[in-house]
Amino acid sequence: MAKKQFLMKWSALGKQVRVEPIEHNQEIFSWFLKNLPTSCLQTVTVVAGKSLFMLNLPMSQECTWIQEECPLENIVDMPEGRLTFFMTTGNVANLSCKFDDVTEPMSYVTWAEVVEEDKPILREVGNQVWENTISEKKPIYVEFLGVEE
Repeated sequence: MAKKQFLMKWSALGKQVRVEPIEHNQEIFSWFLKNLPTSCLQTVTVVAGKSLFMLNLPMSQECTWIQEECPLENIVDMPEGRLTFFMTTGNVANLSCKFDDVTEPMSYVTWAEVVEEDKPILREVGNQVWENTISEKKPIYVEFLGVEE
């Protein structure tokens, strides 16, 4: 049986990566799939290290778990390609995806990871978004799309 996956796609950059669930918080992954497709402006966490940041990502389904009861990981120690998750008020989520070194030791709910073969693409996208944020400042959007099984 194939693992469930979704795509993170940056049309403006002509790049995409596949994302699959990790060993914990799989209920978040399953819930996230029910919210696809969705998209938002792509930014980076400039002061905390090299991580893609997705703010106010629209969610159509009500959250069915208690975030404070989910396992956490320290973002400094977690592997590259790992996604964090935190809900805000309303039907929006905030995500981050580590693409290189992160310097701020904080713990977040983690729930998914870019597949190993796509991590070089993730790092390339991360560096392009980083450079864009610092210099060009053109809007780049990330799309989250389901994958046919």
